[in-house]
Amino acid sequence: MVKKAAVLLFGILIVTAGCAGSKSQSASSTAPGPSAAVPPAANVAGMWTGQEVGGPPVSMTLKQTGDKVTGDLTIGGRPDISGPVEGKVQGNTLTLRERSGYGSEPLLNVKGDQITGIVAGTTLNLKRVK
Repeated sequence: MVKKAAVLLFGILIVTAGCAGSKSQSASSTAPGPSAAVPPAANVAGMWTGQEVGGPPVSMTLKQTGDKVTGDLTIGGRPDISGPVEGKVQGNTLTLRERSGYGSEPLLNVKGDQITGIVAGTTLNLKRVK
């Protein structure tokens, strides 16, 4: 009798361990793998100059810590919209806004030493100053 109970108990433990193993395996199979990794944030630190197409000159100096960005933006002849900015870099996308909260948050594309994007309906082209 004790022998039958021990065999039965051992069988229950094996089935339980098998179920637990299949649960952890299915959970790990749904976890994102290396191919789903987020690319590192582009480096946007430094001084950038350029202009809005057909518009005034633009310059900005940015500091970057991880994906967080702060700095100063100067738009020629527009002190009302020039000033401190903050934002975030995700992969090659830079989102900036004035610290005062004024304006929108355009998605700018960072490619090496160039930043491009559409700001208030106007194309922005900036190059890193070396």
